[in-house]
Amino acid sequence: MERTEILLREYQEINCHLRSNLRQFVNWFSFFLMFSLAAIGLIIAGSNQWPVLRTRGISYAIFFVFLVMHILAFVAIVTFRRYISAANRRVELIIERLGSDSCSPIPLRFCQWMTDLMAAGFVLSYFAWFTLLFIR
Repeated sequence: MERTEILLREYQEINCHLRSNLRQFVNWFSFFLMFSLAAIGLIIAGSNQWPVLRTRGISYAIFFVFLVMHILAFVAIVTFRRYISAANRRVELIIERLGSDSCSPIPLRFCQWMTDLMAAGFVLSYFAWFTLLFIR
């Protein structure tokens, strides 16, 4: 009985933790992607009006920071995808040990689709920054 209770508690904690992390992950990465795309738009729209940035080398620092942040974001997306898969495997193992016929509540296919879409957005944004670095 105690082992079943511990497994049920672990199941609930994994589910709660994953839902919370998924919500925050989507919020922060959506914000960063929109911020990145807005910054690209501002740089394209106002590139003629910011000659001071070009002469002082600040623009290279801005490009470098965004490029590094995109690499970190892509690594985080891949890491988060592995975390989702590991959580799903653990929940399925708990369900199996409990002897239940139910399935995992983790929407694994949706999470994989979502992380694929996020990664594609960040790759496109990364190459837009990389292109701006050379054509500005």
